Amino acid sequence: MASMIHEHDAASPSSASATMPCPNEEGLEQELCAALEESLGSAHGFDSDGFEYESLAHLWNVEGNRTPAPAADTPGWYSDALNYWDKCDPSVDGMLGGFGLISTEDCLGSKQFLAKVKTLRPGLGNERVVDCGAGIGRVTKFLLGPLFHDLHLLEQSPPLIAKAPEYLGPEMSSRATFICSGMQAFSPPVGTYDVVWIQWVIGHLTDADLVSFLKRCSEALKPSGVICIKDNTFASDFKAREHDGSTEHFCVDREDSSMTRSPNYFEAIFNFAGFQVILKERQKNFPEELFPVYIYALA
Repeated sequence: MASMIHEHDAASPSSASATMPCPNEEGLEQELCAALEESLGSAHGFDSDGFEYESLAHLWNVEGNRTPAPAADTPGWYSDALNYWDKCDPSVDGMLGGFGLISTEDCLGSKQFLAKVKTLRPGLGNERVVDCGAGIGRVTKFLLGPLFHDLHLLEQSPPLIAKAPEYLGPEMSSRATFICSGMQAFSPPVGTYDVVWIQWVIGHLTDADLVSFLKRCSEALKPSGVICIKDNTFASDFKAREHDGSTEHFCVDREDSSMTRSPNYFEAIFNFAGFQVILKERQKNFPEELFPVYIYALA
């Protein structure tokens, strides 16, 4: 039977417990920022309103001090994202920002990618998978559900996760556990998953919370398990600015409170968190007006 779990306090769930970030290691933010600056050089970016972040430290200083929405108990970066997704239409088109037409090609590319990962890691099992940022369950229904037996769907928006059982249908829902929580608050048990699948959602995590989340997911993997991340990437020309020599590596979307990182930015974070990229591919046959989409398998 399907089950619905609210993270941290299943007896009395609240939006705060499902979105409040797990504590990070002391000094992680400063150490990570220094490591990224060393790897990327001086990095700057901008948001969708034209505001310019002069450095990674400036980025997270600004966003870390953003005022939460009224009555929100979590940081503004996360409460704004939750408010956005709570209002989205619970449909494939809503999950894909009006680009529902790419869903079939998307899942085909992901299926082919997973088949290649399997050849690289013959011990990779198919017992249990978690779909992070699952929304209504699009990726689970068309990609993960046919490939894995036990299905966990992680989604912090109550209206979206509530729609998932109906969207998946009785058979697939009977194999599913629905977890109402944000990634930043998710601490899965050790040795639980064959695959952690994270698609079009990782940009909602701050750098420090991303590192901590990946480390928690690593502990939750079975011995031959992998973490797969599929997301937009920022296509920078990496031309240095004349006045300070810094290069552009990210952009922030004010509407949904997320960021798009360059491939170099992603890979510097993976390296800092102690992961090896065992496979990396660019998704093919997407509309040219979209960001370049890459899939990473980490171990």
